[in-house]
Amino acid sequence: MIDILYIVLIIQAIIFILIIPFPLLYLLTIIFIKRFHTANNILTANFCLICLMCVIYWAIVKTSSIFDISILYGTPILWTLTVSAGNIISCLVVHSLVVITISRCFTICFPMKRFYKNKTWAYSSISVQWMFTLLISIPILLHNSKLSVGDIGFYSWIWPYTLSVIVTIPVIVNIIFNGIIAVFVRSSSRRVHEVNVVITSATNKNHQQHRRDIKLLKHIIFLFIVFILGWGPIYIVLTLRDIILPDFLYNVLQILPTFTITIQIIDLFIYNHEVRQYWKERINRCFNKTRH
Repeated sequence: MIDILYIVLIIQAIIFILIIPFPLLYLLTIIFIKRFHTANNILTANFCLICLMCVIYWAIVKTSSIFDISILYGTPILWTLTVSAGNIISCLVVHSLVVITISRCFTICFPMKRFYKNKTWAYSSISVQWMFTLLISIPILLHNSKLSVGDIGFYSWIWPYTLSVIVTIPVIVNIIFNGIIAVFVRSSSRRVHEVNVVITSATNKNHQQHRRDIKLLKHIIFLFIVFILGWGPIYIVLTLRDIILPDFLYNVLQILPTFTITIQIIDLFIYNHEVRQYWKERINRCFNKTRH
């Protein structure tokens, strides 16, 4: 009989290993090319860094499982860190998207406040996000520290808690801030139609910035939905383990996060036209040099 779990592990390991260079390339581009040092790019670079951590972590875990390498699970401390790291990284991924949504909310609702558009605001938002995520991850670490090697704590309170911090609460916060943005944009559009004013170059610039913010927000909503659809089912299944579910269901659902991460990383290049254009020009130069 075909072992579904083993096939899933192989597929996941191959995909994770193959996509590692892409978030690394995107991240290094943002870091070392000065013209990409904008608030929006800093926030997306944070998301990309966490995706890179996620990909590397799962590539190591899945490869170790395939070859039955027990170095990650040899002691209770290593087991605690390995099991906890997966949930903590998932928290970081979704919270980084929520932070971008909150940041764009302030930028759109307070267009005249320059502070919400500069790099200091971006770094501050990222710092708060990391501290908040690490703080709410403490219960996960404490719970997992009491587990024996090989146990992930089925039928425990930790899974409803993990579901809430990774799926439920981020969804609620995202809906609230997107709702605020939708209400503000709608009221702003009405004011524009009701009042006839002379359009200056400054207002044109503000409108262009406003459109960029809305475009980024739509992009983040897409990434957020992809994350929830990919990771949500697994945590829901783990939370409802007291209900009789076929074992193969969880094994099959494990493949969803793999495609989720892949889609998110590819989408970073698709969305960021400037980064994509930069590498397109670099590649063309290399090909032109080889021809001559």
